[in-house]
Amino acid sequence: MAEQANANPDRLATIRRLYLYLIAFISLIAGLSATYGLIEVLARLWLAPDTMLDVNPSGFARNAIARQGGFLIVSAPIFLIHWRFIRRLTAQPGESAAALRKLFLYAVLAFTGFISVRALYLLIEGSLEILLGNPLPEGIELPGRWQAQFLHAGIHLALFLAFTRLLQVDGDLGRESGWAGSMRRIFQLLAGLLGLSLLISGAADALNLVWRVVLEPFGESSMATVGFGWWERGLAGSLAAFLAGGLVWRLNNLYWNGLLAQHPPEGRMALRRLYLYAATVLSAAVTLVPVAMLLRLVVLLLLGEVDTGNVNIDDLTTPLGLLPVGALAWRWHWLQVLAEAGRYGDTRESEFVRRLYYYAVAATGLLLLWIGLVDLLRALLDYLLIGGQSVEKGFRAYQLSSGLSLIAVGAPVWSLHWRTTQRAAVQDNETGRAERASWPRRLYLYGIALVGALLILFELARVVYRLLLWALGDPQADVFGDEAQGGLVRALTAAAFWAVHLIAIRTDSRMVDETEDVEPPDGDHDELDAPRRREELLARIDTLETELSALRVELVGLEDEVEEKEELPADEEDSNR
Repeated sequence: MAEQANANPDRLATIRRLYLYLIAFISLIAGLSATYGLIEVLARLWLAPDTMLDVNPSGFARNAIARQGGFLIVSAPIFLIHWRFIRRLTAQPGESAAALRKLFLYAVLAFTGFISVRALYLLIEGSLEILLGNPLPEGIELPGRWQAQFLHAGIHLALFLAFTRLLQVDGDLGRESGWAGSMRRIFQLLAGLLGLSLLISGAADALNLVWRVVLEPFGESSMATVGFGWWERGLAGSLAAFLAGGLVWRLNNLYWNGLLAQHPPEGRMALRRLYLYAATVLSAAVTLVPVAMLLRLVVLLLLGEVDTGNVNIDDLTTPLGLLPVGALAWRWHWLQVLAEAGRYGDTRESEFVRRLYYYAVAATGLLLLWIGLVDLLRALLDYLLIGGQSVEKGFRAYQLSSGLSLIAVGAPVWSLHWRTTQRAAVQDNETGRAERASWPRRLYLYGIALVGALLILFELARVVYRLLLWALGDPQADVFGDEAQGGLVRALTAAAFWAVHLIAIRTDSRMVDETEDVEPPDGDHDELDAPRRREELLARIDTLETELSALRVELVGLEDEVEEKEELPADEEDSNR
């Protein structure tokens, strides 16, 4: 009964928070949307009333004002009433640190921040197009929309700063516990990746445009680069994305680094490492894809399938724009990963994220390597069996260039990450045991073994089917045809990788069995277990020290609150005297 009595208040508090914050969020979003619509209509009526009358002369503006104004008049009091209750509840112990409160605050920050960045992007793009002599881009080209975007950005930016201030007033910023801390880290993870994506795409598009202007006289382009203002529009949009994305990415990094400096345990959190690894993977993809594109083009040039004087410049400008930007971002984020791992150490969760990164990238590299090997071997078999003739002109050259480019990218990616994990897994210590027992490794090994076995099963079945038809005298067996040839190549390459990973599985199992079967003598038992016990104790001490530092910070905050409450009656007594 006592347990139920303790559980019911918590459950009721959760339901209360869910109601209050959900209604507050919906009413706030509805009010902001209505405010923007009302501002846009009024601005267009003030600056260009003729455009409103041309659209709908029979009361379009009146209907728009009434609709948006109705939403605003209803949503504003609903939000203010519920927000008043929320502010009262925040004074209660533990309410400001509730996970639902953090979810509400970061959801509002995500909405207002996204609208602010979008408005900033449109304003920068429009300003640059005006400076370059072009008309305003679509979205703010009508009179009134330009001014509405300024007000739109200002309102949402002010709300963003106000709710950021509320997070600081809560008193637990950077040292939240449980889901409350996860809400902040997820928000920062998404904001950082969005800003990085805009930064990379904007910088790459700008470089692509520069290369296009330089190389267009020497080749042909499949993109429309004729007409008035094509390069002005491209440059304005690229620079707007670069500036808006760079601002978001930089501010998010500065904010997160400030929290790391104040609360070092933040550097060991799994979501922080996940952000760094995700940014590394994104940057690596932006680097490796253009490398494969350039290698493919080089092979085609060497095989004579592409004339050096008639190169499609799109095949050059796109990778040349992406490659330097991706390489810089890749190097920066990987160095950041190494620096934070060395400075803050690892927890069990951050170790899981690291393994997840290595095995996911190894699987991706293995897939690229397998596809490249299949294309390369099929091109070679096609040449050996058919000779200089081919079904389609240039098909073999394109197949060969695709295979070589994928191998050149996939082989080092898979090899580096696979060898790194293998070096850890073959160690006969606590590190090796943890690596062999980790879920990412098991999923990777058994996943590759399963996919490899299925490929061998189905692809070899196709080959045997053709052989049996030929043995039974079927003239349509086509033993050396494309289907049988492709099945054989896919089965053989899959069998090679299947064998490599099956050996790794057997090695892991054997090392686990040997560890379990070895029973040291009674006199040597403590001596053999001492290193492992020492590592366990050090890890436990590190965890307790982290918790102790967080508790001390919380205790200081509580002591400050107690001192303020004790000083308040004394001040009132002095004033009465």
